[in-house]
Amino acid sequence: MTGVKRVRVAAVNDYALIVAGVVELLSRFPDRLEVVDAIVIGEEVSAPVDVALYDTFGREGVASTALRTLVDTPKIDRVAVFSLDLHPDLISEARTAGASGFISKSLSGEEIADALVRIANGEVVVAGTPSPRASLADLEWPGKADGLTERESQVLVLAAEGLSNREIGAALFLSAETVKGYLSATLRKLELRNRVQAAKYVHQSDAFRRFQPATTALYGDGDGDGSQIEEPVEL
Repeated sequence: MTGVKRVRVAAVNDYALIVAGVVELLSRFPDRLEVVDAIVIGEEVSAPVDVALYDTFGREGVASTALRTLVDTPKIDRVAVFSLDLHPDLISEARTAGASGFISKSLSGEEIADALVRIANGEVVVAGTPSPRASLADLEWPGKADGLTERESQVLVLAAEGLSNREIGAALFLSAETVKGYLSATLRKLELRNRVQAAKYVHQSDAFRRFQPATTALYGDGDGDGSQIEEPVEL
C-alpha cells in the first residue's frame, strides 16, 4: 500500500489494560493503520484521530455519554464501537450517540483493520461474523490471567459497582439468570464467597483499577468506586 495514507486510530476505554491490548492488536497492521493515541477515558486526546475505537468493556450498555463526548471532540473525526456482541440495542444506542462504526471482537485482526479503513473513508460499518471470536486471544482484559472470560470480567466489574443482576443484564443485554450464572462461575474461579469479596478483589487489583477523572462528565451513572457495597448481596 505504498503511497496510501494510513488511517490514524486511537484505542479508547477506561481501563489501561484494555487500551493496551487494543493498541497491540491495531499496531500489527502498520500498512493501513497508524496508532496515534491510547486514550483512557478522562484523558485529553493528544493528536488528530481519524477513527477512535471505543472498547465497550465494562460499559457496554451505558456508554452513550462517553460516546457523545468522543463524537464531540474536535480532534476525533469518527467513533467506532468495539464489542463482544453487536446487539441491535447496542448499535441503536451507539448510533444515536453519534458512532459511525460497529466492530465485533469475533473478527480477525485483518477484518478489524479493514473495517476501520472503511469507517475512516466515510462508510457506516457494522462488521460482525458468527465465527469463533478470533481476536480475543490477542486482547487483554482484567482477570484474564486468573481465568476469567471477558464476559465474566465485565459482569464482575458491574457487580463491584453495586449493580443488581437485573441492572447488569440490562447493561449487557443479558437475562438476570444469565448474569447470575456468570457471577457464580466467576466467584468459583476466583475462590470467592460473595459480592463483598468480589468487590474487594476488583478494587484491590491493579488490572481492574480504572482512571477516575476529577469529574464524572463522561458517565452519568456514578463514580463506579463500588464503595456502596457494604453488606453481602445474594447472587
